[in-house]
Amino acid sequence: MRNRRYVSRKGPLVVYANDSGITRAFRNIPGVEVACVDRLNLLQLAPGGHLGRFIVWTQAAFARLDAVFGTTSTASEQKKGYRLPRHVMTNGDLARLINSDEVQSVVAPAKPAGKHAPLKKNPLRNLGSMLKLNPYAAAARRAEFRASAKKAGKKARAPGTKDTAKAFYGNMVTDSDYIGEQYEVFSAWLGAEQ
Repeated sequence: MRNRRYVSRKGPLVVYANDSGITRAFRNIPGVEVACVDRLNLLQLAPGGHLGRFIVWTQAAFARLDAVFGTTSTASEQKKGYRLPRHVMTNGDLARLINSDEVQSVVAPAKPAGKHAPLKKNPLRNLGSMLKLNPYAAAARRAEFRASAKKAGKKARAPGTKDTAKAFYGNMVTDSDYIGEQYEVFSAWLGAEQ
C-alpha cells in the first residue's frame, strides 16, 4: 500500500453486546479488533473478502443476534421488515441430486466428444509438412547437402601439402644466403665496421 511501510496483520475480532470496559481492555493489543453486535461490519467479519476470521463472541452478543437479524421464521426487532433469507435448496448435496434416477431419466444423454483440429506444423521446421506443400524440397535439400560436402572436401588439405610447403621454405632460406664475390665484399665491410 502507498505510504505504508508496515502493514499489521489482522488478528481476532471480539464481538460484544454491552461495553463494560472491553474496548479499553483490547485497544492496546495489536491486530485485535472490537465490534458491537448492533454495528457489525462486513469488512471486519471478512477482511479482504476472505471468510473464516477468528471471531470471539461474548455470551450476551450471541444471544442478541436473533433480535438484531431475526430468524427465518421471525422478523428482526431492530431492522424494519428484515428477515434472514431462506435457503434456495433444501438439500445441499448437489452431486447426489444430479446423479439421482429422477434427474438422470429426464436429462439428455451425453454428446460424443467433438473432433479437434490437429495442430498446424511449421513447414520451415518440420520436413514432413514441407514435403506435403513442396515435394521438390527433398531433392533440393539433398543437392544442398552434396554441395556443402563438396565445398568442405575442397577446403581440406591434400595429404602431401605440408611436406611440400616445408621443402619450399627450406629452399627459400638457402637461396637467400649471400654467395659469391658480393658476399665476401659485404662480409668484409661488416667486419670493418665492427
